[in-house]
Amino acid sequence: MKKYLLLFVFLTIGLILTACGDSEDATEANGAKGEIDVYTHNDSEEMQDLVKGLEDETGIGVNVLRLSSGEGWSRMNSEAPDFGADMQWGMLHSIALKAENEDYLEPYDSPTWEDVPDEFKDEDGKWYGWSYWFNLLAINTDILEEKGLDKPESWEDLLDPQYKGEIVLPDPGTSGTSYLFVSTIMQIMGEDEGWDYLEKLDENVGQYAKSGDAPAQMTAQGEYAIGITWDQAVYNRVDEGYPLEAVIPNEGVGYDLDVVWMFKDTKNKELVEEAIDYIGSEEGMKKSAEHRSMVTNPNIEGTAEEIEDYLIDYDAVWAEENRDRIMKEWRENFS
Repeated sequence: MKKYLLLFVFLTIGLILTACGDSEDATEANGAKGEIDVYTHNDSEEMQDLVKGLEDETGIGVNVLRLSSGEGWSRMNSEAPDFGADMQWGMLHSIALKAENEDYLEPYDSPTWEDVPDEFKDEDGKWYGWSYWFNLLAINTDILEEKGLDKPESWEDLLDPQYKGEIVLPDPGTSGTSYLFVSTIMQIMGEDEGWDYLEKLDENVGQYAKSGDAPAQMTAQGEYAIGITWDQAVYNRVDEGYPLEAVIPNEGVGYDLDVVWMFKDTKNKELVEEAIDYIGSEEGMKKSAEHRSMVTNPNIEGTAEEIEDYLIDYDAVWAEENRDRIMKEWRENFS
């Protein structure tokens, strides 16, 4: 009965979200072997192809509900211990650590993740990092030329008054992409200088968007000259022919793992274990590498090369431990 009730909930949510045109998207399962319910913060188009790879390889059907990382974490907290999904496929590493601390995760020792370095997976098998991603600037070259603006090359450049109203940034209250940016600034500059930087940047921000993808799309469509977003959101739109250029700021960028896990006490444990095995397999990693700049299997290349020189020594544990305090101060200053 619970299975059918959950399926009804997912389909109902899907209809509501479609009608509202919100950033949340639900995708119905199409498998015959059995079905699992999945939460994700991944881009919907990317997720459709990743799910198709899983379904083709295993025969497992997947019902997907997309939520921003902030919305996803709120939903988990409200549902625990009776989660509305069997697994999470795509989420911030820092939130995986919070979920682990809250005892939301089911351990599983998958045999297909042996080639992935230990730093990218939990020693007890409670989460596995399948790719990692980083912040990036999306630059609309047409707007720069039309308005005679200089191309920014650094985080510091974004404070120039010439960009007043020309920058779109995700809201860190709903977007993990934006929290990665905020915590990166704190780790590069230190907290006092970091807050001073964000206050000055706020004077040039035209809008705080809901999701991490939105700045790339809004910049691609010509609504803003500069978007602070993440790597693949820019690279995908460059490939699609938008007048965008990707810029990695000179000071370097933070990066985060994208993580998969099984929710504790799921009724579909064997199917989820098979799904996790597939994601960590060579076939699963190759499928992921079609969409991500970097995957965690060092034997498989992603879509971008020679990125490592631009990555700072980002401390995800510090980011998780200080997230609530930093977000409280953010809301007091900018909401």
